Amino acid sequence: MTLTSQVPFQAAETDPAERACAGIRSVQQRLLTSLRPKVAMLTELELGPDARDAAHATLAAYCNGPVRRHLAAADQVLYGPVAGSPETRLLVQALRIAATALDGDIEALGRTDDAHRARAVAQRIETLVVAHLAVERAVLLPALAALPGHELARLAGDFTVLAEPLD
Repeated sequence: MTLTSQVPFQAAETDPAERACAGIRSVQQRLLTSLRPKVAMLTELELGPDARDAAHATLAAYCNGPVRRHLAAADQVLYGPVAGSPETRLLVQALRIAATALDGDIEALGRTDDAHRARAVAQRIETLVVAHLAVERAVLLPALAALPGHELARLAGDFTVLAEPLD
């Protein structure tokens, strides 16, 4: 006898779309898990000038590397398949506009040498990344899961390779 509480769990384990969504969510979570302490070093601690400069440089490098790579991979792999659909066209436009704003903040973080401005930009970057990934999880992934066949599994694999390349 199977308990009804076990059925969704079993379906999630075997459903290719759910496994693909879980893989994408895992990549997103790793990005946030790495970003948050770097932002906190710059925004929450009272560091001396040398340590603050080092924290600033570390965050700027992370944003220029993994964060930008993640945004580019999402745009290249995940947005295209649903960009032409009337139901999701505006979603993709909004995600691309948000990514452009985030890219501008990453540029500003790299250019500034003012500690207060760097702190404000770092906080804005974290907020934008969190919100951006939340929209992807809540709206984009269900739209991708509705694609016919096992398309999402292939997309998730391509996204992971581009967002988290092996060094």
